Amino acid sequence: MYFQRVFGFLTTGIIVILSGSFSAYLQASEIADLAALRVQAQQRVEQSYSSDWMAHQSSSLSRWLIGAPTLEVSALQSNLATGTDELEVRLGVQLQRPDNLDLFDQMEQTNQAIMVARQRQQALLISGLVRQRAWDAAMARQQVNALSDKQVWLSRLGTQLTERFNAGELSRLAYLQWQQQQLDVQQALVNAKAELAGAMRAYTELTGAYTLPANMTETVPDSLDAALNSHPELKLLSLQKQYAAAAYQYGRQSQSNWDVALVARRLQSVMGDENQVGIAVGIPLALEMPANPQDLQAWQQTDLALSQSLMNLRITLQQQVSTNLASLTSLEEQIAIGEQQVAIGEQIVEQLAQLKQSSELEQSNWLQSLLEQRDRTYQLDQLKLSQQQRVAQINQLAGQVL
Repeated sequence: MYFQRVFGFLTTGIIVILSGSFSAYLQASEIADLAALRVQAQQRVEQSYSSDWMAHQSSSLSRWLIGAPTLEVSALQSNLATGTDELEVRLGVQLQRPDNLDLFDQMEQTNQAIMVARQRQQALLISGLVRQRAWDAAMARQQVNALSDKQVWLSRLGTQLTERFNAGELSRLAYLQWQQQQLDVQQALVNAKAELAGAMRAYTELTGAYTLPANMTETVPDSLDAALNSHPELKLLSLQKQYAAAAYQYGRQSQSNWDVALVARRLQSVMGDENQVGIAVGIPLALEMPANPQDLQAWQQTDLALSQSLMNLRITLQQQVSTNLASLTSLEEQIAIGEQQVAIGEQIVEQLAQLKQSSELEQSNWLQSLLEQRDRTYQLDQLKLSQQQRVAQINQLAGQVL
């Protein structure tokens, strides 16, 4: 899946710099939002994956020149006593055809756009990593908070149940059920804390932050089609396709460039010495050379591969966005149903509490209803958090950089 592939990128080579205690994981971060966190993470990544492409930009001279200048030296000696000896030095260059300069400029502009698109792509990839690790930690933190809260609630409930049990007002079955539930929560809390510690460790390795941002809420773009059209990876593939076509055409036209040489010649004879200085210009008569079959085939294969990648990526993104939108709609419906369940559950608990619980079964049902109502509340909170996480996944698929 594309979303999983994005999250798997750049996970190697990032060094652990910061470490924190478990208590710090449950605090709010000083970093205001995910965008600031992405900038911080990108700075850390770029320290290990720096690029010096700006240092290799072409100069204005290369706009005219093709290749390096050539130096030719020739010495010709006559076999006649009255003959002329000749020494010639020629400094030659190949110049772009005047009508080829526009194509060169187009390639240069496309190349600059590709570099910018790569930077944008890297920002999107890091955004995906930040989203994944931040939400993994947030979901784990939510689970720890819910279990910790439930543990406190069970402890308080246990005080009342113990008093009733000692007074003979509570059955042993209900009392054992409470003890069993308390142990289940303790065990689940141990596992949840371990998962949170691992999630926070991965989060800290990437961002250098100990805690999560105070605000992690995102909104889906108004037009997902427009967002996909400007997706960094689609943009990069499109630019690469344009550059390949321009490079092929440029290569064909470069076969008929102008040859210009500065010539210095010295003639020596019995009549005296003569120095000559001049210029030589060679202009091909054909404006465009026939296409080289190998070059044509290479360009066609490259163009076909890029077109196929562009089409496949667009289809994949559209499908995954549609799937996540359907999942988001489902979560919204589940939240609405969950809110109704919580409200009805509160009424059920109140009604059961008012009944005279004379049998073990009635007391067991009352305790079970209390526990189920508590779990419904936690599940509702988890659904709301999952809804926000799904929005983040949709934005990542739509190419939205934090």
